[in-house]
Amino acid sequence: MSGLDLHGFGAFTRKELLETRRTWRLWVVPGVLVFIGLTAPVLAAVTPALLKISTQQQPGVVIRLPDPTTVDAYAGFLGNLLQLALLAVIITSAAAVAGERRGGTAVLVLTKPLSRTSFVWAKALADLVVLLVSAAIGTALCIAVTLALFDASHITEFLGSVALWLALAAMFVCLMLWLSAALERQAAAAGVGIGVYATLFALTGFPLLRDWTPAGLFAANTSLLMGKEVALARPLATTLALAVVFLLLAAWSFRRTEL
Repeated sequence: MSGLDLHGFGAFTRKELLETRRTWRLWVVPGVLVFIGLTAPVLAAVTPALLKISTQQQPGVVIRLPDPTTVDAYAGFLGNLLQLALLAVIITSAAAVAGERRGGTAVLVLTKPLSRTSFVWAKALADLVVLLVSAAIGTALCIAVTLALFDASHITEFLGSVALWLALAAMFVCLMLWLSAALERQAAAAGVGIGVYATLFALTGFPLLRDWTPAGLFAANTSLLMGKEVALARPLATTLALAVVFLLLAAWSFRRTEL
C-alpha cells in the first residue's frame, strides 16, 4: 500500500474527534489545562499571604517577598504547561496507536476502506485539534482570572510563550504517535517519551545543544514572558521539522507493524 494513500482520512478524523468527547482522554489534557488556567493566577496572588501566615507561627523567622504581579501569575501557568500539561500530553498520546492495537480496534477499523497512513495521521490531527482548543481555553481562563486579580500587562508576551509551548507539545504528540506505533506496549512508549522529555530538559543547561534543539523552547518560555531577547528561530525550526519527521515515521512504522 502506498505511503501516500490517505483513503478514509476525513471520515476517520471525524470519528476520532467525536470519540474523544466520549472517552477519558477528554478530561486529561483539557482538564489539566483548564485547572492550571484557573489556579495559577490565584496561587500567585495568595502565596505571599500564606507564607506570611506560616512564618508568624515561627518566632524569629522572617521572609520578605515582593508583592505578586501579573508576571508571577503567567509564569506559574507557563511552568505548569512545561511540566504537568506536557507530561499529560505524553502519557495520553502513548495510547493512541498501541491502545487500539492491544484492544483489537485497529484490526476492526482497518477492514474498512481506511489506509494505515490515514489511521495514524487522523489520530495526529484529532489530538492536535484537542490540544489547540484546550490550550486556547486554558489560556483564556488564565488571562481572565489574571485581569481580575492583577492588571492587563504582559498579555502579548504571554500569548507568545503559550504559542512556543504549543509547538513543543505538537512535537511531542507526533513523537508519541511514532513510539505508540513502533512499540507494542503503551507503557514502553510512555517511558521513552518521558525519557526524551527529561533529556531535553537537561539540555537547557548546555547552550550549544539548547540553541539547536527543542530544548531551546523549554528555556525561552519564561524569558519571552519577561521581555528578554531570545533566539527562537533555530530551536523553533528544529521542533517543527522534528514534528513532521515523527509524523512520517509514525505512518511508516504502523505500515510495517503486524496487527
